[in-house]
Amino acid sequence: MREKSIFAAIAALVVFSVPAAAQYDNGGYGDRGNDNGYGRGEGFYREQRDRTVYYQYDRNRYCGVQNEEQMKMLGGFKQVNVVNRLRLQGRNTGACQWPNGFYRRDNGPAVYMLEGYGSGQDGGRICAIGSPQQLRQLGGNKNVKVIPGNSNLEAGRGRIRPC
Repeated sequence: MREKSIFAAIAALVVFSVPAAAQYDNGGYGDRGNDNGYGRGEGFYREQRDRTVYYQYDRNRYCGVQNEEQMKMLGGFKQVNVVNRLRLQGRNTGACQWPNGFYRRDNGPAVYMLEGYGSGQDGGRICAIGSPQQLRQLGGNKNVKVIPGNSNLEAGRGRIRPC
């Protein structure tokens, strides 16, 4: 019975479209202030008056952190530089890529494996786990992270394929 629900969820999968960087509010906890600074160099940045966090992952590219859960997985809010004015360099590549691992969106039963993570948007793959047995074989049973339903797991990885 459980296997059928996983297969049904995979068959009915709808790719979510989320903004390049979702806005969220953690109440300012752990943000590092920088009154005279500008967003330059590799790192995480946000403007004082905006909750959107961006990741400058190389000299010519940056992405938008999707939500609080992703920020936690990328190292947490303590590393966010708060600046008066953002001066990010290069091209906005959209939503930031999730780290490697096993994920399930909180609004569905489908489980995905992400692997081949580079820095920022440099590729990797995403595949859908086909059964509980496959999840067990791949070592993901106790390692599935539950994330917000609007999270874009495909960001920087291409189309979802079967594992």
